[in-house]
Amino acid sequence: MNVKAKTYWVWTDKAEAKNPARTRSGEQVWIQHLYEAPQWLLDEGLIQDAEEVDKEGQMSIFDYIEGVI
Repeated sequence: MNVKAKTYWVWTDKAEAKNPARTRSGEQVWIQHLYEAPQWLLDEGLIQDAEEVDKEGQMSIFDYIEGVI
């Protein structure tokens, strides 16, 4: 079963700790799971909705798009 994000999915600190070579906290998940991801990723705390992340520093393209739409 897949779960839809309100905005898009990003990796959590837990995901980065488990696999620092492939995931960074706060960065978008793999493109195939950007908007819909397997439920188990959310259940295990590996992903979160981008709107739940404390935003610091530079804007992403998604921040710009959300402001335009």
